Amino acid sequence: MVDTPSIINAFLSVIKYKSQVKLSKVAPGERIITLEEVSWHDKHNDCWVVIYDRIYDITDFLNEHPGGSDILLEYAGRDASVAFRGSGHSAQAIKSLEEYLIGELPTAERIFRKQNGYRLSDIPN
Repeated sequence: MVDTPSIINAFLSVIKYKSQVKLSKVAPGERIITLEEVSWHDKHNDCWVVIYDRIYDITDFLNEHPGGSDILLEYAGRDASVAFRGSGHSAQAIKSLEEYLIGELPTAERIFRKQNGYRLSDIPN
């Protein structure tokens, strides 16, 4: 007889583990994260955003953001590329994103970093 609760608990612990891993300063391409997984990280104590097809865990940055945490929380668990671009961030702000980089979207979910995707001359490499 199969112990269904044990199998489900084992599965859920793997999902939880994957969602809680913080891999700051990884090179793009080392961790692929879907938009669905990003959507689960939409709280003040667990905040991920997508900017130019890359995923950033900005949880530790929320209280340091010069514009306040509320604007960041509006985009928690979602793509914030348009808002990020529209607010005119400095080169230093763009460079500081590197510290919070944890992965990137799969090619099929990307808007910018794919063949025939939107091209912007000033998005970070």
